[in-house]
Amino acid sequence: MATTPKKENHALSTILTLGGIFLGAFLITKLTHQETSSTPLSKESGGKKKEEEIQPDEGSPRAVLEKEVEEKILGLNERQARILKVVKEKGIVTPKDLQILVPDVSSRTLRRDMDVLAKEKYISQKGSTKSTFYKYIGR
Repeated sequence: MATTPKKENHALSTILTLGGIFLGAFLITKLTHQETSSTPLSKESGGKKKEEEIQPDEGSPRAVLEKEVEEKILGLNERQARILKVVKEKGIVTPKDLQILVPDVSSRTLRRDMDVLAKEKYISQKGSTKSTFYKYIGR
């Protein structure tokens, strides 16, 4: 039985997507390993390497790659990942805070995004209507 071109395209697309994710994870691991292995030893630490968290520039290729890999792993779009980051930093946000964060998006779209984050167990919704707020619960 011959496969249809549609099924072949879907399988190819899936394989390429997974390959991209694995390649991104590999590159991040490789870059991180190179940075930590080139960290100088300090006398104060008894010859142990300093543990510094290096934050890449937001526009650097590494930062862009990390962002793309994180979004694919979490299964969130860019806006949802941005909202999740803010909720994580603040702990609790209201719909009004979200509207200020993303003013070009309708309140209904923001509610849908928050429903996705709640379904994935990143946040919990407390209250209803005007007393609604969202709390970061992690995952």
